[in-house]
Amino acid sequence: MVDLKGYAGKVLKINLTEGSIETIKYSNAVLRKYLGGTALGAKILYDMVPRDIDFDDPKNIVFIGTGPLNGTSIGGSGSVSIVTKGALTGGATSSQANGLFGAYMKFSGFDGVLLTGCAEKWQYLVLENGKAELRDASNLLGLDTYEVTDKLREVHGAEGRTASVLSIGPAGEKKVRWAGTFLDHGHSASHNGTGAAIGSKRLKAIIAFRGEGKIPVYDQKLLFDISQKMYEDVEYFRGTIGGVANMWKSQSGALPVKNYSTFDWGVSDEEIDTYVEQSLRDKYQIDRMQCWGCRLLHSTMFEIKEGPYKCHVEEPEYEQMAAWGPATGITDVEATMMLSGLTDRLGLDNNEAGWLVGWVMEAMEQGWLSEEQVGFKTGFGDIAGAEKILRMVADREGFGDLLAEGVKRASQKLGGKAAEAAIYTMKGNTPRGHDHRNRWAEMFDTVVSNTSTIETHMSAMSPDAQGPANPMVISDEVARTKGLMQLEDSAVTCRFNTRMNHKRLAEAISAATGWDMSPEEAWDIGRRAVNLLRAFNLQTGISKEYDRPSPRYGSTPIDGPTEGVSIMPHWDRMLENYYEKMGWNSEGVPTEKTLSTLGLEWVSDDLAKLE
Repeated sequence: MVDLKGYAGKVLKINLTEGSIETIKYSNAVLRKYLGGTALGAKILYDMVPRDIDFDDPKNIVFIGTGPLNGTSIGGSGSVSIVTKGALTGGATSSQANGLFGAYMKFSGFDGVLLTGCAEKWQYLVLENGKAELRDASNLLGLDTYEVTDKLREVHGAEGRTASVLSIGPAGEKKVRWAGTFLDHGHSASHNGTGAAIGSKRLKAIIAFRGEGKIPVYDQKLLFDISQKMYEDVEYFRGTIGGVANMWKSQSGALPVKNYSTFDWGVSDEEIDTYVEQSLRDKYQIDRMQCWGCRLLHSTMFEIKEGPYKCHVEEPEYEQMAAWGPATGITDVEATMMLSGLTDRLGLDNNEAGWLVGWVMEAMEQGWLSEEQVGFKTGFGDIAGAEKILRMVADREGFGDLLAEGVKRASQKLGGKAAEAAIYTMKGNTPRGHDHRNRWAEMFDTVVSNTSTIETHMSAMSPDAQGPANPMVISDEVARTKGLMQLEDSAVTCRFNTRMNHKRLAEAISAATGWDMSPEEAWDIGRRAVNLLRAFNLQTGISKEYDRPSPRYGSTPIDGPTEGVSIMPHWDRMLENYYEKMGWNSEGVPTEKTLSTLGLEWVSDDLAKLE
C-alpha cells in the first residue's frame, strides 16, 4: 500500500479503552476490491463487530474513511463515509458528509480512523503531519458543534481554512440514538446515530490540519481533465435550499406535510415566496464556504440579522427546510432556518428530528398525547414548542428522554393511536424529507436499504420508475441501480459533484491510482458493499419481515394529487421481484452464487448458519 497512488498509505486504529494508537496498512488487492469509505468500512464492520451487541458496546467500531479521490482535484472530495453498527436499527450504518475533513485527514497522513473501545475520560484526537495524539476534552463538553469547532481552531491557532473539525454535539454526549456527526459546523453524517456511536466511545472531536501533505496520484493532468468534465456535467447546480418552494408550486405531492396527515400545509403565496432560493440568497447569504475542490454555489453561510430568530446558520439543505416547514406545519422561513441550525448545533439528525416533532405535534392535537406527558402544550406550527422538544431531547430531559430513543421506539412504548401515526421503516430508521407515498421508488429503496437511508437514487433510474405507478418497473430499477451510490461513497466524493456516474468515477479512480479499472469493476465494488452489509444485517436479526414501512409511512394519501393511491397492494410482489433481481433467495438472503461472483465466498458459510 505504501507505493500505491491515490492513498495516504495507512489507517489509524485508536483503542480508546487503552489509549493506544497504531496504524493498519491494507494491501493493494484489498484496496482494489473495497476501495475505501463505505465498502472498506463494510468489510471492517463485518470482520470485527459481534452481531449481538448494542451500538454503545465498546466492541462496536466506528470507521471514518476516505477513498482514493479525496484531496484531489475532483469536486467535493473532502467528504468522509462513517460506518458503524447503528443506534436506531441495530444494523449497519453508512453515512456521509462533505466539507474539508476527508481531504485534511489524508493530508495529515491517514486514509481513515478506526475507533474501538471506550475511553475512561472524554478525549479529542489531533491529526497533523503524519502524527496522531489523543488529548483531554473535558473543557469541550457541553459545547455545540459550532462552538467545539471554533474552540478547537482557537486552541490550536488554526486560522481560515487551515484545519477541519469533526465533532459531536450535546446529543452525542448523551447518546441520543439519533445524534449525528458534524464536519466544519454544519456538514452532517447523521443517519442511524453515528454521533451516538462516537459519543459512546467518549470521543468529542477530531481536528485535522491542512499542513503540507499532498496525495500522490498516477496521472495528475488526466485526473484534472476528468474533474473538469465532471464539473461541466453539474455546473448548473445551486444547492437544494429552494426545493420546498419548487415542490409546493409544482403541487407534485412530494412534500411531507404535517406527518403525512394531509396535503394542506396552510402556507400563503406570500409565505411560500420567502422559501424561493434566489430570495433566500439575496436576503440572507453572507459568505461562501466551499467544500474541498468544489466550485458549485452551495455550502454558504446565512445570517438572520434581527428578530426572534436571529442567528448564523449554514445554508440549509432541502431536507432541513422540509423538516422545519411543511413537516411540522411551520410557515415562517426564518424560523425554519433557525431550527435547521439549532438541530445541527445540538448534534441531531434533521430528518429524524422533523418526523419526531411532527409526530408529537399531531399526537397532541389529536389527544393521543397529553400536556402532562410532554410537559407543555404543542401542535403544528408551534415554533417555540419545536425548539423546546429539540433541547429536551439533546439533554434527555423529561419527555425528551423517551424521544431521544427515536420515533419507532418512542411510539411503540406509548402504543395506541400515537403508535399508529409514527413514520419509520420497520428496521427503525426514518425516511428522508419527502412524502414517499408519491415517490414510490424512494420509499421502496428506503425500506429495503441496509444502511438506514436510501441506497440508490431516482435520478439513476428510468423515467418510468418515479412513481406513484409502475411498481414492478420500480422494483427492477431499484435493484438494477444498487451499488452505484456505494461506489461513490467508497471513492468518497460528493453526490452533487460526481452524480453516481460510474463511468467517470472509474476513469477518475484509474487516473488517481494507476489501475485500469473498468466501469463494471467499479460498480462491483458498490455491489460488494451492498451484499456485505445485507449479510451483516441478516446476522443481527434484521430479516425479511423488516423490509416493510410502518402503517403511517405506507398509508394511503387522504388528499392531494395522489389521493387514494397506495403502494401497499403491490409490496409483496415488488419485494419478491427485488430479491430475485438482487440475486437473493426468497427470504432476502444473498445466494452462494451471488456472493461468489462478488468475491465474497467466505460469507456463505456465515449465512448458512441462519437456516
